[in-house]
Amino acid sequence: MLEDLNNADDESIVIFHVCAHNPTGCDPTREQWQQILDVVKRKGHFSAFDSAYQGFASGDLETDAYSLRLFAQQTSNICLFQSFAKNFGLYGERAGCVTFLTDTASEAAMAQSRIKQVARPMYSNPPIHGARIVDHILGDAELTQSWHADLVHMSSRMKEMRAALRQNLTDMGNEHDWSHVTG
Repeated sequence: MLEDLNNADDESIVIFHVCAHNPTGCDPTREQWQQILDVVKRKGHFSAFDSAYQGFASGDLETDAYSLRLFAQQTSNICLFQSFAKNFGLYGERAGCVTFLTDTASEAAMAQSRIKQVARPMYSNPPIHGARIVDHILGDAELTQSWHADLVHMSSRMKEMRAALRQNLTDMGNEHDWSHVTG
């Protein structure tokens, strides 16, 4: 990844998962994220973060947001595409948002204008059902606590499934290094 980031044209747009990277669900370490950020800053890349699985990597929302927070502290060349479809179990409901970090109010206005130009031809009003469900859950302390527990359960289950896949591949005689599956 570092080689590809270094070889990319300066000021390229690069898409990262915030956490739970496809296809393995494994993420760079904090040290590796810093190396990635160093290259991104040196090359002037614009980082677009996809956050569809927050809570599924570690079971903890804050831990899973580490990469995004690191970049946001050190550069304003980022945006976030955040979906709640998976981590809230709202498949098909299209609940999420897009956020741009800018240096100035005029940059924010330009970004908002462009987003409106893209969104308006697709729909006048986005679907609201999924967003209302998320709002209801996050607006109730007991439901929020239950959702957090569900995230821990799901992330643990996914780790177990990855470990079982790796073990089964090894047990079947496959000699490939599958350590990236359990990272």
